[in-house]
Amino acid sequence: MSDEKNYLKVEIPVEEETPFVPEQPQPTAADAVKTQAAAVAKQAWDSDLRKKATRGMKRGAATVAAKGQQVVQDRMVKAAEQQARQQTEAIKTKIKETDWQHEAKQGTANGLRWLSAQFAKLAERFTPKEETKEGN
Repeated sequence: MSDEKNYLKVEIPVEEETPFVPEQPQPTAADAVKTQAAAVAKQAWDSDLRKKATRGMKRGAATVAAKGQQVVQDRMVKAAEQQARQQTEAIKTKIKETDWQHEAKQGTANGLRWLSAQFAKLAERFTPKEETKEGN
């Protein structure tokens, strides 16, 4: 074998090629319809009729919301008034059913017992202690 190495040389000829340009799709009837539909939709959106209808719907929605809020507020006020009336009636009934003579007697007796206990404590403070007499 020889020390010379044989290299394989591949030559590619340079050719003038046009760069790749993707094909531009040709407009179809569907594309024309889409474009026309988009134009009609934009025209309808920008129309005064649509703007007027939108303003009317906004006013209507605001009116309905305000009425709904008023109804809820009225219901809450009525419920609070009814609850206050029920509580008032319950208090009136309790007042009518209470035996005030008995309550007065019981209160007076309890007050006198308390006063008696306080007097007993005061008497204990002033009572002298007896001293035991030793050596008499």
